[in-house]
Amino acid sequence: MFSAAAPMVSLVQWMDGHAVWMLLLLLLAAAGMLHWRAHGRAAWLWQDRNAGFRPEGGRLLAAAGLAAAALALLSFGVHLSQSTQPPQGLMALDLALQRAVNARLPAALQPLVRGWTRLGDLRVMGLLSLAVGLWLLWRRQGLQLLSWTVAVAGTGLWVRCIKAAMQRARPLDGLVQETGFSFPSGHSAGAAAVFGMLAWLAARRLPPRWRAPVSVMAAALALSTGLSRVLLSVHYASDVLAGLCLGLAWTALVLWVTDRVEHGGGAIRPPRAEAQLPLR
Repeated sequence: MFSAAAPMVSLVQWMDGHAVWMLLLLLLAAAGMLHWRAHGRAAWLWQDRNAGFRPEGGRLLAAAGLAAAALALLSFGVHLSQSTQPPQGLMALDLALQRAVNARLPAALQPLVRGWTRLGDLRVMGLLSLAVGLWLLWRRQGLQLLSWTVAVAGTGLWVRCIKAAMQRARPLDGLVQETGFSFPSGHSAGAAAVFGMLAWLAARRLPPRWRAPVSVMAAALALSTGLSRVLLSVHYASDVLAGLCLGLAWTALVLWVTDRVEHGGGAIRPPRAEAQLPLR
């Protein structure tokens, strides 16, 4: 019998198989936008209004550096431990935690965790990213659209490259079927990048009293998405931590560069329309 879900499954599989090329095309499009902005073209797109909210540059750089260092340490630990028999170091710790989780997750909670983990699925993240991108384009928020594209697409490309380099096998007996390598967790990295960027976009538009709750909610969504991967035994805990660190490091770096460009600290300044030029 023909299933109505079959075309969607085929589309997701095709997207997953061609993800690297799609991400590269998005980053190439972002480079084109950057070129336009640097040369004062497509001025209609750069209507970003300055917001009262401005993240502190020092904290963004510190977060990016610390998260990148943690990612490097996790990668080194996985590389050293995944070839040892019997498992030692980080691999032994991952296996012990996985056994403990498998023994304590009630069967009644498994459907809830399966549903929650779909927040990080390619189809959900892809549709959400597309919707936000189109909304920013419609609103002529060019710099925010550029930052959104680089943060989300860049995170996805980093995940693919690191997975190919590490080639870590997934845990055995996962509660959902997944393919591909395990380190780092793409769900966790994508959730950290997407929800982190959404929190930044929301903070630019909300009153100050709402900014802290929005940031907490974004962090909770990213952490819970990563936790669901461990509960379902489709990722080791170190995979999830590495994914969260990757998403945080790249997003914080993108936001730091965005802040420098927006507030005149970078070499690329906002284009000015002819009518805005000073009279002589």
